[in-house]
This record gives sequence, C-alpha cells and structure tokens, in this order.
Amino acid sequence: MKIKNILKRPSSLAFRVTVIVGITIFVCLTFISLMVQQSIAQHFAEQDADELNEVFLAVKKKLHVAYHEGVSPSSILFQAVSGHHGVYFLVKNEAQEIIFSSESAALEKYPGDTYEIEHISPSHLSLFFDGEHMLRATGIIVPIDATQMQYQVIVASNMDFHMNYMEAFEKTLWGIIVLSGAITILVARFAVYRGHSPLRRLSRKIGSITADKLDIRLDPNEVPVELANLVGSFNAMIERLESGFEQLSHFSADIAHELRTPITNLTTQAQVILNKPRSTDEYIEILYSNLEEYERMTKMVSDMLLLAQTEHGLIKPRAELIDCGKEIGELVEYFELLAHEKHISIIRMGNNIKLMCDKSMFRQALSNLLSNAIRYAPENANVTVSMKSRDGEAHISISNPSNIIPETQLSRLFDRFYRADPSRKRDGQGAGLGLTIARSVLEVNDASIRVESSEHETTFTVVFTLNS
Repeated sequence: MKIKNILKRPSSLAFRVTVIVGITIFVCLTFISLMVQQSIAQHFAEQDADELNEVFLAVKKKLHVAYHEGVSPSSILFQAVSGHHGVYFLVKNEAQEIIFSSESAALEKYPGDTYEIEHISPSHLSLFFDGEHMLRATGIIVPIDATQMQYQVIVASNMDFHMNYMEAFEKTLWGIIVLSGAITILVARFAVYRGHSPLRRLSRKIGSITADKLDIRLDPNEVPVELANLVGSFNAMIERLESGFEQLSHFSADIAHELRTPITNLTTQAQVILNKPRSTDEYIEILYSNLEEYERMTKMVSDMLLLAQTEHGLIKPRAELIDCGKEIGELVEYFELLAHEKHISIIRMGNNIKLMCDKSMFRQALSNLLSNAIRYAPENANVTVSMKSRDGEAHISISNPSNIIPETQLSRLFDRFYRADPSRKRDGQGAGLGLTIARSVLEVNDASIRVESSEHETTFTVVFTLNS
C-alpha cells in the first residue's frame, strides 16, 4: 500500500525543474551541435568546390591547348594538377574512352550526374566511395571551341582527412555537450535546492504555530516576492482560525454557563425538597419550577440543533410567495402584549412587499429581531418596523432606541451567546442565540442582514433579492 501511494504521489518540484532544465539544455546543445557540424560541413564543401573548380579550369585549359597544338591530351594532362594534393581527375572522349585518369582513385566508378557548367559550386558535388577512399566529385562536359568535339571531365577530392576530422570533432563536441549538460543539471539542482530554502524556513516557522500561538503572523517582507501572496493567504487563514478558536472558546464558556444555571437550579431544588417531607402542593410547585428549567434547556438544545442544521446545509427552504405586510402584521399583533408590559409602541411603516421565501423561516427571523428590539428598548419608547423596495431588493428594517454600539462589537452581535455588555445578565427569555439563528435562516434563503448603530437607535436591516 505504501509503495502504491508513493507511485501515485506527484513528482517533487525539484525533480520537475531539474528534468525540464535538463531536457531544455540537451535540446539546445544538440541543436547548436547540429548547426556547428552543418556549418563546418558546408565550409568544407565550399572549400572543396573552389579547389575542384581550379582543377577543372586547369584541365579545361589543357584540353584546349592540346586541340590547338594538335597534340594528344594525355601527353599534357598530367601537368594540370601540379601543386594540388588529394585531388584527382578523369577525362573521357566522346566515345566514353578514358584518355586520362589520376592514380590512386577509381573515378570511373563515379555514379553522379554530369553538368554543362562553367563554374563548380557545392550543389554540383556528390559523395561516393571508390572502394578505398571517400571522394567528393562532380562530372562536367567540356566542349572544344566551335567544334562538335567534347570531353567528359570528372574531378574529385579525397574526403578522408575531412571525414576523420569531422568524426573526431563530433566526438569532442558530443563529449562537451554531455559534460556541459551534466554540469548544468547539477548546478540547476543545487540552485533549485537553494531556491527552496525560503520555503523550508517558512515551513519550519509554520510548524512552530500551535493552538496557543495563533497570534503569530508571518512577515511578507522576509520572503521572496513569489511567496508574498502565499504568506498573505496564510496570515489571513491563521487570523480566521484565531477568530474561530476564540469564538469557540467563548462559545464553550457561554454554553457551560447557560447550562450550569438551570442544572444548578434543578440540583438545588431537588436538595431542598428532599431535605424534609413536603406537602403535595409544594411538590407540585417544585415540579412546575423544574419544568420551566427543562423547557429552557430544551429550547437551547433545539436552537443549537437548528443552527447546526442550517450551517451544514441540512435544512432546505421551501420557497413560496409570501405577503410581508400580512406576516409582519401578525408578528406585531403577537408581540403587542410583551411590548405593552414595557409601555412600548410598535410602529409599522412603508409599502407592502411580496417576495419568495420560506414562510416559517421568515417568521422566525423577524420574530427574533422584533423580540430583540423590544427587549433592549427603554420603556415608553417606539420600535419601528419599516418596509421598502429599491433597485430590485426588499429592505425590512427593525429599529429601537438605544445607546451607540461600538463598531468593533457590531459585527459580533450575531455570534453565539455574544453580549455587547458582558456585565449584563440574561433576563431569562433567551439563551443569546436569537440573532445568530436569524442570520442563519436568512442566509439559507439567500438573504442578508446588517446592523447599524447611532447615538439614538440601533437598526437591523434584512435584504432580500426580488425576483423580476
């Protein structure tokens, strides 16, 4: 299994870079090698063409001299190539009879074409093996002045020296290529290893971060520019983790505190009732008191379960067309008794709006917001519920008079069990999950919620997108 996992594992970055550099170096060096060899071969071909052209002109001249002096061409052709080494020529008459042939070369085996040209160029030359030597040769027709007489001249150059030189040069060149490639790959491998040193330092520093050191941040100025974005993303992730960890710690402490109160009450009441015999009415009274605590814990557990389900997508909304004015009117009517106890008036404003939403979730979110506004509004105050639509959006706002809430605390009002004023005690009507649940069920319905606070009031605004 381990071997299988290793085989499936992607290749290391160092290996990939080394392979790419190695292939690129060898391709480039091979291309350069071929170009150098081609250039040298072309140079030798041009050199041979120039030398054979001189031999051809000398032979041509001798043939004309022999014709004008009336002597046999074979008697003077041997003088044509004096001073030239490694070059040969052969002359045939019109009957294809050999009238002269240089020694040490079997030019009669020449298999190439014959040209009617005045000047030999590399394109006229061809290679052939005469049995002993590799020759570069060409055939040329030589007419004699205005007569019908013409000769066929084959001129050739011995390629043994060139071939030996090119073979030795090719071996040396490929040796240089292999050695240079190997050195380049080793240097590239070392450079990649050194180039990854910031990553290794970064990895060690990241490895030192533990749950009790989430305040550590990496400095983007201490890493190469290519890693700056990575460091920025990591710092943002650690910041989210620190915030989540801190929130989880507060949540654990808060839920322990919230559960401890009813459990302590139940324990105390049980101890008191068991301390001595009680009457039936006393037992009934204690049981009713216990029932209230049980209902409080049940509500808290239900709220926590609802949050878990909405945050993990386990609850799917059943969207339907709802009349916001009608739903809000029923909620206002329901909360009027609670508001009346504090001498609070609930004022409705704005035009009616119809939108697609899960009705039960809509009522639950607005109910929590309205309950929260009544709870924290001072006596003899007004709580305002307003509706308006603009730019394809429906805005439902609930406002209550209050002192200004600091900007740093506004975004945390929707955290579980969060209290803007830690010294303030719960009033027993809730566990501090109302705003959190409101935000969760609204987000499930593709709505958003925001809060604004001024010196005179706090306003929660729910925003729905209206279907066109």
